[in-house]
Amino acid sequence: MKLKKTLYSINIDSSAPGCGGLAGKCLAVLADFHDRAPGPVLDMLRNDIPDAIMIPGDFVLGYFPEGEEYVLDRCRNAITLLEGCCGIAPTYMSLGNHECMLCDGDYDRLRATGAILLDNEWTEAAEGILVGGFTSAYAISFKRFRDEYNRRNGTEEVKYPYRRRPRDISKHPTDRAWLDDFEQADGYKILLCHHPEYWSLREPMIKDRKIDLVLSGHAHGGQWRFMGRGVFAPGQGLFPKYTGGIHQGQYGSLIVSRGLSNPYKIVPRLGNPPEVVYLQFE
Repeated sequence: MKLKKTLYSINIDSSAPGCGGLAGKCLAVLADFHDRAPGPVLDMLRNDIPDAIMIPGDFVLGYFPEGEEYVLDRCRNAITLLEGCCGIAPTYMSLGNHECMLCDGDYDRLRATGAILLDNEWTEAAEGILVGGFTSAYAISFKRFRDEYNRRNGTEEVKYPYRRRPRDISKHPTDRAWLDDFEQADGYKILLCHHPEYWSLREPMIKDRKIDLVLSGHAHGGQWRFMGRGVFAPGQGLFPKYTGGIHQGQYGSLIVSRGLSNPYKIVPRLGNPPEVVYLQFE
């Protein structure tokens, strides 16, 4: 399916902390790239250059490692995408479930592209504009599993102790303590959070936090869309609530991208073209 550009206008109060620097700015959101061919995405970005690029997870496809080869050695399109993005605009990224097996060496390669990797942390992108990255519970649980494996076996570092993810990996909790400091900081707060279900369906219930804008993906638009609704999304099940568009909360908004790719090769996307989301602040 042809790549689509989706434009949303974000109204801001220019007198509020950080908002003055956002007025007139444009952000591009790239969710669920899944190591696809980067050419069409980069062409769109070069034809319509944003002020910054936001990548809320699943930029790789969850390959399993072979031998001691880094996972990213099998995801060459992901590195090409990041290098291309960084040549266009400042690029910020967070970790989704498909990044769960990445190790420190993989992280170093991601940072070497020039992208700003936010792993349960936040940074000041510009004066008064704060960008945070919320890491998927899948990635957190595999890190804990790896650390425990290495401690138990007395090894310096085994990058990939399993060739498959532990079965209970999704049962582990998120790491949300750092969000307390993030939401209390002064400025306009943008959170990259791969899972839209973290907004209000499970912890950390971001909808109840004082965060201005949350950017998510993961739902792939519901895979099949009929009458404006998706049929299925991971983490939400049948007829999911958060598959695309803007959702309003008490303190801020959630924007869900329908994503750039289709990791389910045997289940095509129907009525659901891949998209690059553009956010215009007014």
